[in-house]
Amino acid sequence: MLSRCRNPLSADWVRYGGRGITVSRRWHRFEDFLADMGLCPDDLTLDRINNESHYEPGNCRWTTWEQQMLNRRSIRGERHPNAKLTVDDVSSIRRLARSGVTYRAMASVFGVSSANVGYIVRGEAWRELVGDPSQESRGL
Repeated sequence: MLSRCRNPLSADWVRYGGRGITVSRRWHRFEDFLADMGLCPDDLTLDRINNESHYEPGNCRWTTWEQQMLNRRSIRGERHPNAKLTVDDVSSIRRLARSGVTYRAMASVFGVSSANVGYIVRGEAWRELVGDPSQESRGL
């Protein structure tokens, strides 16, 4: 959270700090964040209720990946001609698959078939636009 909002070298900075999303000064100390949010429950992730606002008390909650996908910004990245998905969508699908989100859940949120999600995850689709998913999963 702090890195993507404060560090321009972070891979996610463009979508967070680069858009002006900040972290409450209070939350720069982990102990204060923990006092406000509590420990992260199993299988949940930190989500901003209003994606145009900041990481701060009252705008954050613990949610499932599926809930978080439903709360994402509606237009993300450039669309490839004749495609329903953006490059950011494809990257999200691959990342979510590694986290254990089901193909069916992702298909429902992204408006494509479960089969298409499978093609993306296995690298049978979008390989030339996003890169080899076997490299992506190793952080290369």
